[in-house]
Amino acid sequence: MSDEVIELIGTETPTGSIRVRLDLELPHEQAMQILATVHDYKDRKQKEEEAARRREEAERRKAEAAARKAAKAEAAKVKKPAPAKDAATKGNDEKKA
Repeated sequence: MSDEVIELIGTETPTGSIRVRLDLELPHEQAMQILATVHDYKDRKQKEEEAARRREEAERRKAEAAARKAAKAEAAKVKKPAPAKDAATKGNDEKKA
């Protein structure tokens, strides 16, 4: 084939990417192998993205829970001294009587 287009763009670095563009007529078995490779890559990438999304969601929920817990603890600190003062006041009132 004289009008065959094969293009390979990229680098061999670990973070690099490679783009392959093929315009070939291949036997069915070989074409299916290439298609399977592409589908495997897309599935793996989708699973990685979903896992990252779940991790981010879990971290967000964890941070929200920690913030709620801290707010609850702070509210408990504010409420605790008031009853202690009331009890002390009542004790003084009883002593006066």
